[in-house]
Amino acid sequence: MSDNQNEMNRIGENLLDSLWFKLLRIEKVVFDGDEWKFERERIERHRLIVCADDTCRVVVDGVRIAVVPGSVVVCIPGQWIETGGPSKAEQTMYIVDYERGYWDRRTAETDPNGKAGCESGTREYRLASAVRMGETMHRYWERFDTAERMRAQAVFHELLAGIAEKRERPDADAPDLVKEAIDRRYGEELSIEELAELSGVNRYHLMRSFKERYGKSIIEYITEVRLLQAKRLMLESSLPIAEIAGRVGFRSEAYFRTVFKKEVEITPAVYLRNRRRKVAAYSWPVFGQLLPLNVIPHAAPIDHYWTDEFSRKYGGDVTVPLGHDYEFNRSALRRARPDCIIGLDSTISREEADRLGEIAPVLLLPWMKTDWRSHLRMVGDFLGMAEDAEMWLERYEWKAASVRERISRFVRDDKVLVLKVAGDELQIWGCKAMSVLYDDLGLAPAALAEGVDWYKPIELERLSECDAGRFVVSVNGDVRSQAFWEKLQADKNWRGLKQVREQAVHSLRGHSAWVHPWIEHSAFYQERLLDGAAHLFL
Repeated sequence: MSDNQNEMNRIGENLLDSLWFKLLRIEKVVFDGDEWKFERERIERHRLIVCADDTCRVVVDGVRIAVVPGSVVVCIPGQWIETGGPSKAEQTMYIVDYERGYWDRRTAETDPNGKAGCESGTREYRLASAVRMGETMHRYWERFDTAERMRAQAVFHELLAGIAEKRERPDADAPDLVKEAIDRRYGEELSIEELAELSGVNRYHLMRSFKERYGKSIIEYITEVRLLQAKRLMLESSLPIAEIAGRVGFRSEAYFRTVFKKEVEITPAVYLRNRRRKVAAYSWPVFGQLLPLNVIPHAAPIDHYWTDEFSRKYGGDVTVPLGHDYEFNRSALRRARPDCIIGLDSTISREEADRLGEIAPVLLLPWMKTDWRSHLRMVGDFLGMAEDAEMWLERYEWKAASVRERISRFVRDDKVLVLKVAGDELQIWGCKAMSVLYDDLGLAPAALAEGVDWYKPIELERLSECDAGRFVVSVNGDVRSQAFWEKLQADKNWRGLKQVREQAVHSLRGHSAWVHPWIEHSAFYQERLLDGAAHLFL
């Protein structure tokens, strides 16, 4: 093999180290199904053809390419390209011409036509998001504004990244194929082996790639789809539960009831009863006061990252998504006609509350002024569920007493300091934020926590003077927080602390909502914290 050929291979293997890409133009082409019309040309630049319809006709060097909506046909300079032609249906496609070159002169001299790394033949890639990216790119490009053109370039590079993923991972479609199969066949008995055979990859690779793509396992997704369909049938039909369970793929009514209670956290009967009440949770923390009463809101905002858990479990039940604009929400609520609206006084002005009151009765919780128990009672009274709220609080107090008795034998008189790792910051979480530990479980706060309601940053060096016998540490799940925690544990000042040397550091599992402590100052999250504390010191 020649030195020049070796260099060409090296270029092909290290494209991103050598190449730059630039969008030159994008054109939206629509061939009317009533006309026999086509374009044919020998292209001089690199081109991508994004097909929006399966009727699109694309011929490259005399060979017709089989396409579907989302197909991206990659063409190189010198090829004859024919688009359009006889069809009874409209053909819409995006013609994307671009330039590619090399950063250094030596590499450019070895490949003056910029073809290194290009396939010798035509390649067609199928990307679910290709049409959306084509539309977005075209919209930005047509505005002729510098900033918008730059946005078009960004979308173009996103499209290239999708193609690169397909090239490097030919099986990248497997999770999408399996998800589509589950969406269609949820009522059948589906096995991992069958789905792996359908997708063309082995079961272990499929399970891993599906979890990476969708953030949940295949089994979890099957269960999610089946429960969503079961809820739909429960609300829209008069079918008995046993028949509904069979229709959506559960092997027995008893198993369906068990799974429903575990995932939705209420029984099917309670779900049906409370879904007849159309409650609008105007502010996202209201979820945490409704769920203990077994009420799932009819309208709510579910697009925040801290409501991911609620979105997964109850997204299908929230019929009316709310946003962050007063006018938008009023319009949505007028159409939804809820029975009542519950929000926070810290996020809804009095004037807006009056406007909402014209739609339905409104309750504004004094979020920062009273505690979560008071909030739960207020919601219970407002919904006519005061007895339910008191029963829940009685169960909570009983559970707290049980946990308090167990951990007191272990902690004894040790003072406790709760530390939070958030990004590049170490924080003390105060007595209001950790009222479960300090009030409900009777643990004594360290002196550093006294006078701190919610949280405050602290330098590592100050911990050396801390009178706490034990540290409780919660670390955010993001990359920055995890990296800072790793760095902190390696720091000699941390390792030298008495609590660390004596292994009196306890890990408290957090959740995605743990960014600001007042966000989870609700009955739902207080009980979750209590459940975690039960195993904290044992």
